[in-house]
Amino acid sequence: MNLILLLPPIVGAFVGFVTNVVAVELLFHPKKPIKILNFKLQGLVPARSKEIIERFMDSLSEILNEKDFEFVIDKAITRSYRESIKSKTQNGFLSFLERYTNLSKKIDEWIESNLVSYIKDMITKNISKNVDIREFVLKKAEEISDEQIEDLFKKFAKKELRFIEISGAVIGFLIGSIQSIIFYFLY
Repeated sequence: MNLILLLPPIVGAFVGFVTNVVAVELLFHPKKPIKILNFKLQGLVPARSKEIIERFMDSLSEILNEKDFEFVIDKAITRSYRESIKSKTQNGFLSFLERYTNLSKKIDEWIESNLVSYIKDMITKNISKNVDIREFVLKKAEEISDEQIEDLFKKFAKKELRFIEISGAVIGFLIGSIQSIIFYFLY
């Protein structure tokens, strides 16, 4: 009799785990719709990828603003001209001067204070006004495959998906244990 009482927790854990593994897989599979008795079965992500992307873009649009783009563009311009100065001063006579005069730092400071800050600010503000994050994300969304979306999502939420699978086993075990306790006191 006591061994029979172990059966509900074990079966509950197994069923809970398998159910959640199947549920996680159904997020992504099947990729193409399958009809089963007038019922269409398709993974959540492939079936609603456009809607998911739209929601993502809306969320991203709420988070990112013009100042964020100004910051990114400003940093890119700064790195570009600094790399350009560095490469120019590492060749020939200028590299000789660089060793003794720290020429690239002086040129960098002069350009930054006199020319670049004004031009960079003007360019940064104009470009950032015209950045359309929706357009960029839509373009990328058209290029990405369902497999890449699945891989990305699984990399991003690997621990969480595993937690869902294991929690199914734990909950199933607990429910089975409660059933066993009830059976024990009833019989």
